[in-house]
Amino acid sequence: MKKPNKSANLDWSSEAPLSTKFNDIYFSIENGLAETTHVFLDSNALSDRFKTTESLTIAETGFGTGLNFLTAWALFNEQAPASAKLHFISVEKYPIAPDDLTKALALWPELNELSEQLIAQYPSNVPGFHRLCFDNGRVTLTLMLGDAVECYRQLDAQVDAWFLDGFSPAKNPDMWSPALFKQVARLSKPGTTFATFTSAGIVKRGLRAVGFQVKRTDGFGPKWDMLTGCFTAEASTKDTALMEETKPMEETAPMEETAPTLSPAWFQLPHKHTGDRSALIIGAGIAGCSTAYSLAKRGWKVTLVDKNTRIAAEGSGNRQGALYAKLPVEPIPASRFHLSGFLYSSNFLTQNLADHADIWSPCGLLQLAASDKELAKQQKLVKSGNYPDSVVRFADQCKASAIAGTPLSNSGLFFPDAGWVTPPLLCQWLADQPNITVVTDTEITRLERDDNHWKGYTRNNQILTASVAVIASAADSRLFEQLNHLPVQTIRGQVSLTNAVNDAPQLKTVLCSEGYISPAKEGRLCFGATFDLRDDATDIRDSGHQHNLAKVSDMAPELGDSLSQYHTEKGLDGRVGFRCASPDKLPIIGPVPVYESFLNDYARLRHDAKTVIDTPPHHFPGLFANLAHGSKGLISGPISGEIIASMLDNEPLPLEKELVDKLSPARFIIKNLIRRAI
Repeated sequence: MKKPNKSANLDWSSEAPLSTKFNDIYFSIENGLAETTHVFLDSNALSDRFKTTESLTIAETGFGTGLNFLTAWALFNEQAPASAKLHFISVEKYPIAPDDLTKALALWPELNELSEQLIAQYPSNVPGFHRLCFDNGRVTLTLMLGDAVECYRQLDAQVDAWFLDGFSPAKNPDMWSPALFKQVARLSKPGTTFATFTSAGIVKRGLRAVGFQVKRTDGFGPKWDMLTGCFTAEASTKDTALMEETKPMEETAPMEETAPTLSPAWFQLPHKHTGDRSALIIGAGIAGCSTAYSLAKRGWKVTLVDKNTRIAAEGSGNRQGALYAKLPVEPIPASRFHLSGFLYSSNFLTQNLADHADIWSPCGLLQLAASDKELAKQQKLVKSGNYPDSVVRFADQCKASAIAGTPLSNSGLFFPDAGWVTPPLLCQWLADQPNITVVTDTEITRLERDDNHWKGYTRNNQILTASVAVIASAADSRLFEQLNHLPVQTIRGQVSLTNAVNDAPQLKTVLCSEGYISPAKEGRLCFGATFDLRDDATDIRDSGHQHNLAKVSDMAPELGDSLSQYHTEKGLDGRVGFRCASPDKLPIIGPVPVYESFLNDYARLRHDAKTVIDTPPHHFPGLFANLAHGSKGLISGPISGEIIASMLDNEPLPLEKELVDKLSPARFIIKNLIRRAI
């Protein structure tokens, strides 16, 4: 993804906001609400479709002020049954600043109730996908920030209706291109409808060329004509040839999009689940509980099983964990995933747990530089412009100390929307939902597929059955035959716990560097953690406490001295947990591949890594993995549940397909074939 685009510059000298870049208004001066209703809602017959369709996906080109989304949401609320779901996808290259958004939407008081919810979740200007959920998950907005063609190339979805909006083709020709029309067709199915305010020839020819029937109809207000139609998948040879003759010079170079699919064959996803909507989830840490939550919200009947006597008893069992993403100067796929996960988790916690101070504290986080070299990287990161101030900003030593409430040893990066979470309580909240049955003190030792269901066999020969199974049991996942090829490892971590010291500085924000410490929760401090490879001992060691104390002292000397003195006088408590990690430090999320089939179907990769193979992948039907979140489960766990639930229900994916591919359980087989390691 490219650097964030600048926010749109609006001219408010007239009744409606005007884009100074495109010299065009965002909505009709006469009546923007009526224009949206006429052009997009009525022309796509949404009133009738909302009444009769359980799930409808609308995609839009040009989010702007969000007026089209809010108007569609309002109509959905009026017409759709309570069980129905609306998925709205939109893209915006030049997002409106939050203050301008608030000012623009204030023009429509009849939408205030919905507008306030949108404004509350409106994302920072970070390129990529932003998944926003409203009305307890009944309405979902996937807002993609970036170039329309680039974003839609990364979308995995099936669209029912298109709102082809944005500034006019005469003023924004780069968007209305053959490349965009190809993506519109790729994401459509026979019967998918579209509507657009324009009747420009380039749009009419472009849509016909990719398989849409197009007709001209009455426009709104002073606009005489507009276009509507539906997808038939039968492209017009005449219009295709005409487009080749008349396309702009800059498009005579080979189109960047040549492959018919987004991904190599081996990363294709299974078809929508069609069996009964029951799921067996093995492992009740953050990953398992998040998956259970996302499925239950969609009406699935979930059995959540854990071998321990309580949920979140292992890697997710620490008293406090830091919620933030460690960012490189230049974004790479791994960091883009972690940033997306952080933004999703922060928004999810704020929307759902703002009144649960025992679970979530949005107190911010300071990532302090541990060396002059790291300080230089942090300063370079801020100057790069790759991350907006609303996500991360630089704080010199003096300012950082003021934020923390105690003298600090160095400058650092401040994440205002970060904070601390109590993982066990978060897991309990996620699991305490209708449709979720929690079964503890039960260890499933093997899985077998029979009659379109998975059977989980316990140690005492009890059988738990469901149509779908999700293995979220960290390193224990390798005990299952279907996953024993996964290269996961465990990493021991010891955290230290103590009562807050009366005369010690009162920490106001999370501190993180080579260790971390959170503000006191209920009079107790939590800090750590060790990082012990090839160590499976569960004993709490004084050497671990000394390590953790030293890391606190490196960040905050006065606080560290107070804690060290307390340790000398009274001793510290602690806890040992085991992180599960993968070799590339990314979690493993998605359908489980059939190992032997992958070896046979993609064997040619051993000899030519660039060979084109069209063979669809073989996955175990209805079997998914969600594990190896390492120490980042708070930012990767919640969105992982959305990824798996979206796959099962064939909903728009909440992340770019490129990033979802990076998480695939099949990636290790493919890498090892290319390296000739297998």
